[in-house]
Amino acid sequence: MGMMVVASCDLISKSSSDKGEISIADLEDMDFETEEVSYTFEKGKLEVGVKIDYPTDGNPILCNAVREYISETLGGTYDGDLDDGQQLVDYYGDDYKEKLDETYQEDVAANDGSDEHINSYYRHCDISKGYESDHLITYIINEDIYMNGAHGAPSSYGMTFRKSDGRRFSTDMMRNLYSDDLYALIKKGLTKYFSSTGGEDITTDEELKEYILTDDNVNYLPLPKSTPYITEDGVVFIYQPYEISFFAAGMPTFTVPVSKMKPFLTQTALTMLGED
Repeated sequence: MGMMVVASCDLISKSSSDKGEISIADLEDMDFETEEVSYTFEKGKLEVGVKIDYPTDGNPILCNAVREYISETLGGTYDGDLDDGQQLVDYYGDDYKEKLDETYQEDVAANDGSDEHINSYYRHCDISKGYESDHLITYIINEDIYMNGAHGAPSSYGMTFRKSDGRRFSTDMMRNLYSDDLYALIKKGLTKYFSSTGGEDITTDEELKEYILTDDNVNYLPLPKSTPYITEDGVVFIYQPYEISFFAAGMPTFTVPVSKMKPFLTQTALTMLGED
């Protein structure tokens, strides 16, 4: 008989115990394997592209958690077999195509049946495994939607999963969210980002304010609305277009090394990162 994965906290321990049980260490040691699945559609001025690093093997708890997250990211309506990544991507690809085509047809009808004014309608989504360590996996999502407007609507965000049980780590892995020290890290990160993209160093609050759309005091700028995620370089924070700055500024992003994030991470997160 094959070895069963037991979900009980009493039976999954931090070290191997009785025969037939699987420890947390065993679950983390299972190779997390993926395959690329994709969907492509191009016809006239319509285009859809979806590409996914889809989990195929490894800790079944983790695989299921990541698969569910992928489905939820793409729309959350798929009720088929999560083991079949190609079926899932085809389902959402067809859904994107139908919705784009519907809007495109309405646009054409509103212009006396002509599409000469239309450049294109497209939706692209890339869901990739961005980082893996002994204890965690991070997925990164890059999307772009364009419906004949002034510009597209790009977005980028990520999610970190604990390898032992698939738990998602989002803003709940943080503490001291309203401390002056964290606000200082946000200000420093954004100052560095805008200095690099703007082509000149920002040295004063007034210079930083030129990049900020909100009326917030630059010493108390909010965290991004999207979830922070973990990479090899540390904890990544990313703002979406127009969230804090103008569109031409891109997606303001900064990474804080784990060593500097320690005061702002829960003990659970620090344990996953192997920090004291």
